[in-house]
Amino acid sequence: MTEMKKRFLLIGLVLVLVLGASALVGCGSTDDTASTDQSEVSTNEESTGMVLVEPGVLTVGSDCDYPPFIAMEGEQVTGFEYDLLEAMCEEMGLTLKFLPPQNFDSILASVDQGTKMDLGASSFTITPERKELVDFSDPYFDSNQACVAMKDAGFESAMDLDGKKVGSQSGTTGSDWVKENLPNAELVEYNTASDALAALQAGQIEAAFIDEPVAAEMVAKTYTDAEVVAAIPTGEQYGFAVAKSNPGLLQVVNDALATVMNNGTYAEIFARYFDFEPTLP
Repeated sequence: MTEMKKRFLLIGLVLVLVLGASALVGCGSTDDTASTDQSEVSTNEESTGMVLVEPGVLTVGSDCDYPPFIAMEGEQVTGFEYDLLEAMCEEMGLTLKFLPPQNFDSILASVDQGTKMDLGASSFTITPERKELVDFSDPYFDSNQACVAMKDAGFESAMDLDGKKVGSQSGTTGSDWVKENLPNAELVEYNTASDALAALQAGQIEAAFIDEPVAAEMVAKTYTDAEVVAAIPTGEQYGFAVAKSNPGLLQVVNDALATVMNNGTYAEIFARYFDFEPTLP
């Protein structure tokens, strides 16, 4: 072998060794970073005592059919609750993830099981009955009920519907109010508030009972031939649902909610969706 060939072989061998060492160093750096990130997530969860379905991610279940609080625009979840949770996740150091739309009356049971979702966000009114199954965050919205009917129906108050066929979303406080206050009404329960209003529009029921801010939004933008006949002062408050077995997460959620309420973020988000002042701080 000539001297020139020996030199070329030597240079080639050196290059192979250098490039191989660089690749090993690069891989080691990436693995170390991933391990560090995962370690930080694990440490954060251990220090707070919260348990998550997916590390570093707040997995949320919602029916996503309650504008302006929560709704779908194409494949994207939008609304007041979405924006609020996004801001809270920034404070918690978590990534926000919404599951595909769920049936409203199955969400609390799923939250309780703790295997599918960490938190329920569907404008849940905090009630003693629901608190037997799950824990709730501090309130983030004050609400009432509303009676919705067609504009030419001639009803003047919610009590005019006693003895009539009416609708509401299954498992909601709207259904509870009808059962408690209109004993002679025939109640039909629907999967979503939209289904109830579509049935009203089709003449299948004579009124629908829905949370007041949602009713106002829907008759203003979608069901414009209907109207809010009466607001019903029920003094409800919404809260995010968390499993009773996850007090660490509940504390972190409440801390983040308090932070965004106190630093002006809550008021900023509120103003995007409502033309009145929030009653909560």
